[in-house]
Amino acid sequence: MPVDQSVDSPVRVIEDADDLSEARLEAAGFIFHGTVPEPDAPRRAVRATTNLLHFARCPKVDRGQNDPDLLWFRTIRIAKRHLDDSVGTGRWKWCKHCQQEVTQRLLNE
Repeated sequence: MPVDQSVDSPVRVIEDADDLSEARLEAAGFIFHGTVPEPDAPRRAVRATTNLLHFARCPKVDRGQNDPDLLWFRTIRIAKRHLDDSVGTGRWKWCKHCQQEVTQRLLNE
């Protein structure tokens, strides 16, 4: 699935530290860090901490700053669809910190 690079695109590649800081400053959307395989390449086994999806404001996003594939998504539906298609269902997961935040928010409501 190709990634559109326009400004209003729901999926953008984060190419450098400035792009990452801009996405974090806006605190909107979701950031994926991990490995996106080539479309025709065989999918290899991945470690549990390799392919993670974070909220844009998650403090743990900085750990993935050196990863080759950093993607920003506007909504969770777009992120899930894109990651399931490109990375594979069950080959990515939520950051534990972000998952706990969502769970706590739901419990408080």
